[in-house]
Amino acid sequence: MRFSPYGPWPSSYRRWGAEDRKMIATDYRILGTIFLVVAFCLVSVPAQAKYGGGTGEPNEPYLIYTAEQMNEIGLHEEDWQKHFKLMSDIDLSSYTGTSFNLIGTSHNLFWGVFDGNDHTILNFTYKYRADRDATALFSHVGSWGLIKDLGLIGPNLDAGAGENVGALVGDNMGTITGCYAHGGSVSGRNYVGGLVGFSAGTIINCYSTGTVSGNKAAPFASYYVGGLVGFSGRTITNCYATGIVTGDEFVGGLVGNAHTITESYASGSVSGSEYVGGLAGYSGATITNCYSLASVSGYKWVGGLVGLNGSTSASTITNCYATGNVTGTTDVGGLVGLNRNGSVDNSFWDTQNSGQSTSDGGTGITTAEMWMKSTFTDASWDFVGESVNGTEDIWCICEGADYPKLTWQFVIGDFDGDDETDFVDFSILAAHWLQTNSSFWCGSGGIDLTDDGKVDFDDLKEFAENWLAEDIWRLTEADYVIVDDFESYGDANNLGPPPPPGSRIWYTWRDGLGWTKPYKQPGNGTGSMVDLELTQVHGGAQALNYQYNNSGPPYYSLADAKVSELRSGIGGDWTKEGIAVLSLWFRGDASNATAPMSVVLNGSSAVYHDNPNAVRINTWTEWTIDLQAFTGVDLANVNSIAICFGDKNNRQPGGSGMVIFDDIRLYAGEESEHLHSFYEHKTSF
Repeated sequence: MRFSPYGPWPSSYRRWGAEDRKMIATDYRILGTIFLVVAFCLVSVPAQAKYGGGTGEPNEPYLIYTAEQMNEIGLHEEDWQKHFKLMSDIDLSSYTGTSFNLIGTSHNLFWGVFDGNDHTILNFTYKYRADRDATALFSHVGSWGLIKDLGLIGPNLDAGAGENVGALVGDNMGTITGCYAHGGSVSGRNYVGGLVGFSAGTIINCYSTGTVSGNKAAPFASYYVGGLVGFSGRTITNCYATGIVTGDEFVGGLVGNAHTITESYASGSVSGSEYVGGLAGYSGATITNCYSLASVSGYKWVGGLVGLNGSTSASTITNCYATGNVTGTTDVGGLVGLNRNGSVDNSFWDTQNSGQSTSDGGTGITTAEMWMKSTFTDASWDFVGESVNGTEDIWCICEGADYPKLTWQFVIGDFDGDDETDFVDFSILAAHWLQTNSSFWCGSGGIDLTDDGKVDFDDLKEFAENWLAEDIWRLTEADYVIVDDFESYGDANNLGPPPPPGSRIWYTWRDGLGWTKPYKQPGNGTGSMVDLELTQVHGGAQALNYQYNNSGPPYYSLADAKVSELRSGIGGDWTKEGIAVLSLWFRGDASNATAPMSVVLNGSSAVYHDNPNAVRINTWTEWTIDLQAFTGVDLANVNSIAICFGDKNNRQPGGSGMVIFDDIRLYAGEESEHLHSFYEHKTSF
């Protein structure tokens, strides 16, 4: 048996019981009328903040840390005009069927602000419910509503014969910016989009990569199905979609029915019956500086870019192209299936790849001509390296090897591939000054930004105009190295050093109990006990089960490991390869006693989680820490890492609980898609 500093730990122990709460009941007799007042509970604990904290005001938004808090928003209509901020990546996989509380109704729209804070929501799922007129995380967003900087990973929505279906918003009248749906699937009958079902609002810098399907409900067909948006009545700017899109009528790779689209594109595949297009099934306004690589198939009004270009002269297509294979029966075109009363100017399609020699608008050219910059600059397209057609530098090309791309798809001047243009890139430019070089736009390490074959003042000007630019997408997950994934531990009583694979976890992560085999070793004197967790894991098959007990002296719990004894072989130099962020995943329990949670390096510098109730978060949550937050630590010589509960410098009697940890890693860079340090409080240990 292992022993606690306070006596034996029962074999069935999971956590110490909470203190009994006293109840006071008082009878009052007033003017002969007896009022019996029973069970007034006076509990000596502070009132819990709503959600994860905050007031909902613009300068103090409600904070969302957990899946439970996210689900709670849908229950409080009185808060749908408030401000919210997501403080960590959350997993909604525990909500299945129709159990998640969707936000907004047709009678009470979400008029507030939801700031995703560059975090993600994983595994949002929802099934058809007959009484819902919109199916999405946010069912209805009002004209003053704003959803920004939020990612959905693997959403799966099946609305059956329902309408207004999207992973993020079902019916949008507000603004959506910097949001995406990565992977997953969305299906419904009408107004179905990978991100948004119906939009009469503005969508900027958004994308979707999942599968989108329009479900028939015999005898009715499915209408308005798009890779990003099913039906758009306003603007879409700097957006893209890359998934598989299927439906019946008004089906598009980006949007089923389009109003205004600017500097956007679609790839993947699109199939339907009528009004089917690689970018848009139907366009009723303007499409400018856009392209489609999608393959398209349908029956009538089928086009590589647009199936049918609207019924008025206001329907214009300008500076666009399409390359995908196009098949159909009636009114089929490489660029446009049918241009009813609109106009198509300075636009092209690839006659070879599309398999179409005709189009109701646009110019058909060969693949080789599509790969020539002069083809487009002669048609007044605004390209990098020229100013005759404008100075916005909308387009770029790897000439002779690829089709044109939109320059926002690149971080201009990012020569070292870290998704930002900074002093390192300037030094690379300087090192190639006045030398011949290959094109930056070919993605092969070239430095020439203006495609004139040399690095000179023109390139410096282009570089300066994009100084400190950053990737608006941050799509690439940062490379990482493992600190401890807890997969190498077992039940062997082999100490080492270092403990070999299969050894007890407490030989490496030393706790308050120590061990008795193969010899007796006292613990560290704190209220911690660690063991392997085989059931609730984040990745792999094992995790760290950490039980803390701060009810007796020394009123804190610590489990630490020597870096030299970690099976990962990470070593003590945490500055190599641009390492900047420590990441670990944890999962607590709602019944845990609250306790400050911290990570300590070298036994001297602690960084605390900024959520005082973090130990009560009962879903897997990523905690990321900027290594620079560990004040005074020589990051080139890290010798130990510890996980602690309680404050060593301000020891207070507390309670007990259990938290599971997994996948402790180091990441390169500070701005990776899912690495966002959101804690500011740090102290010396």
